[in-house]
Amino acid sequence: MKYPLYLIPGTMCDERLWHKLTPYLNTYEIHHAVYAGQTSMDDMLAAVVENKPEKSHLIGFSLGGYLAMEAALKNPDNFESIIIIASSPYGLSDDEKQLRRVNAEMLSRMTYRGMSRKRLSQFVSQNNMADSSVTDTILQMEKDLGQNELINQLIAPIDRRNLKEGLITIGKPVHFIMAEEDELVPISAIEKLAEAYEHIHLHQMEGSGHMIPLEMPEKLAEIINYIIKSDR
Repeated sequence: MKYPLYLIPGTMCDERLWHKLTPYLNTYEIHHAVYAGQTSMDDMLAAVVENKPEKSHLIGFSLGGYLAMEAALKNPDNFESIIIIASSPYGLSDDEKQLRRVNAEMLSRMTYRGMSRKRLSQFVSQNNMADSSVTDTILQMEKDLGQNELINQLIAPIDRRNLKEGLITIGKPVHFIMAEEDELVPISAIEKLAEAYEHIHLHQMEGSGHMIPLEMPEKLAEIINYIIKSDR
């Protein structure tokens, strides 16, 4: 029997996010979530939940990690494990919300020509900036999904709720995989959660920025395999 894995990508990502990881997960049945084109957080979540295989292991990255947490809290008996990569259960700060609104407004008034090298370096470790299999994939996904999708994915998640209390009482193991060099999602908040609650686990990675599935796929697969085996 192949255990089903349900992979949920992050902002401006699709199944290409996982293309370096899935060869290391060939003993599992792989399913990909798609929520691009949805115009609200509720619609994104509905698209994720609607296509989720029964009793699957949820694996979400960044915004997809948040959606994985929401999906698990919505139906906690219909998943086997929850693995959150480079994401947190918290809502956005007022400063983050305002920055998103400003960026979305600016994008709506210009022709977006793609992510700059400087911006890309905030997502990728300096060790991996010269790896075209990482950077080209990020840039191509962004280009293909397009400017309107970028604006929508900036705005739709603005009012997402704080899921901490739900995770505390979910009654199943929750695993966070975080990179120490991630500039976008600080590891410190998850450290506090993992220290306070026995069912919340933190797996730390070195040598990667935010884009863990592209930057360190083999190591990520090792951790995923370990988690799934330990949670059976």
